[in-house]
Formats: sequence, C-alpha cells, structure tokens
Amino acid sequence: MSTPYRDGEQREVTDAPTDRGIVGDVIAQFADLYAFYRELIQNSIDAGSPDVHIEIQYDDAEQRVRVSVRDRGQGMSRETIENQLLVLFRSTKEKERGKIGKFGVGFASVLSPNPEVVVVSSARDGKRLTLHLYRDLTYELFDAGRATQAGTTVELEILLGSGNIIEFEKASEAALRRWCRHASVPIHLVIRRGERKREERIDTPLAIGDSHVEVRRTFDNAELTVVAGLPTKTGPYLGFFNHGLMLYESTSDVIGKAAVKVQDSRLGHTISRDDVRRDGHYRHALASARKVVAEDLCAAASARMRELAEAGGGDAYNDLLDALVETKLNVGTWYFPLVEPIGGKRVITQAEFPKRVYTSTVSTPLTQALAESATPVLLATNHSTIVSAVEALGFDTKIVYKELTAVAAVEPSSHDIALVKSLRDMLDAVHRAPTDVVLVTLTGAREDLIAVALPETTTRMLDRDEAVKNPFSMFSRRVLGLSANHPHVKAAREGDDPVLAAAHLARAVLLQHGLLDAERSRAVLELALARMGIL
Repeated sequence: MSTPYRDGEQREVTDAPTDRGIVGDVIAQFADLYAFYRELIQNSIDAGSPDVHIEIQYDDAEQRVRVSVRDRGQGMSRETIENQLLVLFRSTKEKERGKIGKFGVGFASVLSPNPEVVVVSSARDGKRLTLHLYRDLTYELFDAGRATQAGTTVELEILLGSGNIIEFEKASEAALRRWCRHASVPIHLVIRRGERKREERIDTPLAIGDSHVEVRRTFDNAELTVVAGLPTKTGPYLGFFNHGLMLYESTSDVIGKAAVKVQDSRLGHTISRDDVRRDGHYRHALASARKVVAEDLCAAASARMRELAEAGGGDAYNDLLDALVETKLNVGTWYFPLVEPIGGKRVITQAEFPKRVYTSTVSTPLTQALAESATPVLLATNHSTIVSAVEALGFDTKIVYKELTAVAAVEPSSHDIALVKSLRDMLDAVHRAPTDVVLVTLTGAREDLIAVALPETTTRMLDRDEAVKNPFSMFSRRVLGLSANHPHVKAAREGDDPVLAAAHLARAVLLQHGLLDAERSRAVLELALARMGIL
C-alpha cells in the first residue's frame, strides 16, 4: 500500500483519545478562539526564533482560510513531537528556566477554532518532519525529507464563509496585538485576500505610551523590567509579561492610579491561561513595581511638573496637574509657574507659598506691583486646575484682581494741583479733610471706585476692605487717593474751572462714603459759587 513516508516507514495513525472529556476541557480552556496565536508564538520564542511570521490567506473559491505561523527556531525532533507536542500535560519546559509554557497543553489551542486540519512542518538537524492533526484528534506523522534550515511552520485550514473573513482577520489582528504586542522578537503579520495584501508589524517596545510621564527600571541583572506611567486617558492598568507575551492584565487590580507593565522571564501563566502564577517570582515582581511607582514615577512626575512650569505652564502642565490631583500621587515637591518672576525665578514650590495664594491669568500692573514687593502670583492659565492643586496641598487661593487693588501715583499737572487743592478745601469746609489728596491709578478689585483710602502716600497695595475705609475719620484719617482712571475724575481734569470740577468731585467722594446729605450738598454748592464770584 502507498505510504506518505519517504523512507518507506508505515504511516502512524492514532485513535482518538478514549477520554475525550479531558481533551475537550483542555481545548475549552481557551475561551478566546484566537489564543492559539499566543501559544504558537510562545513556542517559537521558546525555540529561540529571531522572528515570527504569520500569514492569513483566504481562498474565496474554496471558502477556506489558511493561517500559518512560521519561525526560525531550533525545530522539533520526532521525540519532541510525539512525546511533548502531542501528549497533554507533558513538557520539558517544566524544568527549563525562562520558558513560558510550563505545561504541555498550549498546542491544543490550535483546535479551538475547529480547523479541518493542522499541518506542522518542523526542521531540525537537517531533517524535516510533517504532522497532520485532524479535528477528531487523530494525527499522521511522517518524514518529509531533508531540510537546509531549522524552524517550524504551523498551518491551520479552516472552513469559513466569505461573509466572515473580514471579522476573522480583524479578530486575529486584535488577538495578536493583545497577547503579543510587546513580544521580544519581531512579529510580522501578512493578510492576503485575492490580489490584496496587507502587512503589519505587531510587536512594539514595552512602554505605557499614553502617559504624562513614564519611567523604566530594571532589577536582577535586567531579568525584571518595570515600566510605569501616569496615564492621560486610559486609566490605571497593571500587566505582567514574559518575553513580551501578556500573561495577565487588569484595570481594577492595579497599583494606585498608575499604569504599570512588568516584564520578567521567570513569570508563568496558570494552567487555565487566564492569570499569572501567584508564586514567589510574582510577589517579587509586584513589590518591585510598587517600588518603581512610589519612587521613580513620583520623582519623574515632579521633575516633569517643574519642566512644564518653567516653560510657562500651558495645556500639558494643566493636564499633568489634573492627573496628579486625581491620582493623589505623592510627588513630594510641586512646582507652579509665576505670572511675574521674583528674584529671577519664574517657578515657585508649595514650600514657598505665602499664607494666602494669589492667582492671575495674565500679567497686569497689579501683578507687577506685587512682584516688586516679592508677593508671588501663580499663573493660572486654567484657574480650576490651579485651585484644585493648591487646595489639595492645603492652601487657600484667591484671584488677585478680585482681592487686591494696586495703587500707582500720578504726576500732577498744574491744573491737577489746583483741582486737588480745591477739593481738599471743600471737603474740609463741609465735613473734614483727609490727611492729603493725591492722584493715583487703581488696578484690581476696587478700580471702580472714585477714590480709595490710603494709610500713607507711599501705599502701593490695598485689600478689598482697606480700600473702602473712611478717609475722614477723626481717629485714623487717611490720604485720599483720587482715581485718575475714573470717568468723573477724567472729566474734572479736562475741565476749564478747577473749582467747579472740585465741587462735583466732593459730592461724589462724600456720596461713595455715605456722607452726602442735603445740607453738605448745599454747602458744597454755595462754597463753589462763592469762590467763582457768583455769590
């Protein structure tokens, strides 16, 4: 009878296992029908392949998809195929350090998508063996002749309607990117359909990617690598990898609000393939990851905050601050940009905050005056972000233009001098004169006032309450700062008659302080008319 063996040996055909329930359970453990990609790539990496090539090709005429996974590893001998690949729960990997598949069940995953046949071609030591594994669990193994290059190719033939091929291709690529995205060797994917061909590179460096700041640290002579980041949008994450193949990942079982990936060749997955083994290597890796978050990530976040603050804040800075407030990451030193530099410094830390922290969105004469008195004002390009951060540190914030008024002296003209003297005389005649009357400009909280009460002529800054104090008090008379920016004062300075202008201003000043009544109003008028020679 004819034989597929080139050396004339009898074909080997096994009977289906008598206990199909066990085999069925093994196959059923792969809830993801596309997990076979992970298992085959895992075997290729363990075999020392420098890369892995995957091809998905659809034959529309046959309504059949062929999936091949090809490597250039050490290949398999007949003994390996018979005694390890095809016998469940037996594997030499159990005692080999650095091998991921500690249990000989991974190959069974090739049956989860229900292929008609799985063809394995493996070359080693100049010889090539071919295995045909069928869905009824029978197989044929035969010698396929000599080989010039070691390596293994696994091909699945799956009946598939043309309406399902697009979904199959998408699901295959998604599975590869989920399980093998950080593979330690290049993973190349080719998808063919008719004349169309698409090539993708699956593997990417072990990194967080979507993060405000990212750190990396190795342990145990670089056998263990931890990458941690402060995520921007994806949220907290924890993943464990071996040779870049994902063993376990979670968005709930995480380390604080950080995103962390752990790569360690000593980690293994459970027999069910749905978790990382919680052994001593896992505990060591987890403790190392926590150390990286607590030390490296916090320090890097603080350094990044300083860098962005020194650059003037902006969207990236505000986003980082929001993330730090939300995650409550203990970064230690926080850095905030200043509206105006103080002593050459454009950044301040929380340790340098005054009792009350002022904020402003832009530079103004008020912020400039404060800087000259060494009072810091935080640059709040996003006010709510700065407030949240400062309050999270235990400080109160105030918008500077709502709290303080900057006072700047105005050099008077001869007309101004006459106007100011007439005003002081009228106030003295009808009520009580302030210590002095000066022209000033007002910027900030009380810039709407016609006049403010100044403790002294050199005063440059007033809070809301101080600005409206009574300048006519018998016990604490003050200088009256007449606002040169106010419309009434502008009109008075532009008028021809300083006496008449002073009369209008006297009424306005008294009215502002609740001191204008009919008697004082009449007295101002009579005094003005007398000085003008009308009475």
